[in-house]
Amino acid sequence: MTRGAPKPVDEGNLDKAGAISSTLCAVHCASTAAAPSLIAALGLSVIAGPLFEWGFTIVAIVLATSALVIGWRRHQTLSIALVLGAGIVGLLLGRLLEVMEFHNYGTVLSIVAGLALVIGHLAGVRASRSVRESAE
Repeated sequence: MTRGAPKPVDEGNLDKAGAISSTLCAVHCASTAAAPSLIAALGLSVIAGPLFEWGFTIVAIVLATSALVIGWRRHQTLSIALVLGAGIVGLLLGRLLEVMEFHNYGTVLSIVAGLALVIGHLAGVRASRSVRESAE
């Protein structure tokens, strides 16, 4: 009994997951910066903690890096690679600034980086769809 070749990762689905996680990440950063007392009053302080924030960051970076590599192999769109790369670097720098106690700068940079990742992932979905349609 032989098995077929493993199914390749669908970069479009990876980008969709990345867009969702990046959107959640950006909303999380904005809400924890804009309404920290409301979050505490609702008993949701855990989502503003460093463990939760690093979790968001790691998931977003893993999805963006995977989408960047797989997307580059598929559609080789430089602008998408640059936007995703800038988003990854921005997220890391934003977290670094927060660790160094520059919270406002780190938060703003993280939100902008998260939005860059959303844009990069949505562009990746579009590019993957275009490549798939042209192959048919």
